[in-house]
Amino acid sequence: SFSNNVPLTASLTLLLLIYFDVTVNAYLSSSRLSSSPSYINSLNQQWRRRKSTSSFTSCNLVPISEFSSDLSFLSTPESYRACIDENGNLQSDSSNNKEDPYVLCLAEEDDLPDISQLTIDAFDALAIVLGGDLSGIEKALLEPPVGMWNAYTGAVAYAEVLQGIRSRMKDRLNKPSILPPPVTDVSASDATKIAGNSSLFLAIARPKAGGQKGIDVVATVELRLQPTDAKIPFSQPWVDAVERKIAKATGFDARTVDKTLQPYLCNLCVSEQMRGRKLGKALVRCVEKITTETWGYSKLYLHVDLDNVAALNLYRSEGFKDVGFRWNPFWAGDAAEIGYFVKSYNSENR
Repeated sequence: SFSNNVPLTASLTLLLLIYFDVTVNAYLSSSRLSSSPSYINSLNQQWRRRKSTSSFTSCNLVPISEFSSDLSFLSTPESYRACIDENGNLQSDSSNNKEDPYVLCLAEEDDLPDISQLTIDAFDALAIVLGGDLSGIEKALLEPPVGMWNAYTGAVAYAEVLQGIRSRMKDRLNKPSILPPPVTDVSASDATKIAGNSSLFLAIARPKAGGQKGIDVVATVELRLQPTDAKIPFSQPWVDAVERKIAKATGFDARTVDKTLQPYLCNLCVSEQMRGRKLGKALVRCVEKITTETWGYSKLYLHVDLDNVAALNLYRSEGFKDVGFRWNPFWAGDAAEIGYFVKSYNSENR
């Protein structure tokens, strides 16, 4: 969701190293190390428990209420849940009681196309918008090529986002779980590989009306484990590994706050028509509960564009503070100006 202005030399170097590194990293990101037997057993147990009790069969979304034994978010006071009721439903505005309610859910594979489209709609910076002061002739000349460009970039971005999400949550596909990635008893390199396949996606959504395939999703957020070096992650985790190798090879001294991977909140999206109803606040608070209660960590990190006043105010109001440094190798460009924030919790956790 952020753009980097990368000098040509650095770009060519990055592409060259990616070309030689892609096979190894792609293999490693999908290797058997990504799922320990005990973790798979835990996922299977949670999956069987949820399948035996689930009544939400109209689409693949898994209501967060089905994980109440592992998460207390729905039992917190109404003021803390913001816009979510005790059953996990979005509080109704009574505008159309005939429609299914929006539900706070854990996303599954079949939900990802609609989640990807919302991500593109919320973050897309490639689309060209023509100014309103153009003459009729100028519009006639510019609208066709601009329309073709927007369609092309939109399709490419959608494919990249969808593939990236599928890759990052590979270990959770078909077995929804809010359990933490199993990184405590493995090496640092193996922990990074495991974390790269274990993202958790929450969504506020409902089945599409009229029996249409897919979901009507109005808000999403991703929770994953990341190094605390302030680097903005790419869609594919193996590309981050390549960039870190380049940074080390070029002498960039990357600072880190913690020695181990830490929870990282990203891709918080709210559809334009639902903004102002505290959906973002509810998702952030639910992620915080998962971070501290279910995953057992004491910090949560995120990036925020300091020019995005609404997002910045949300995170500051929730207690996030600027870490105080940035990932700024010479090719970082404007990305070096993106804020890197953290919120600390109970020190008894990791």
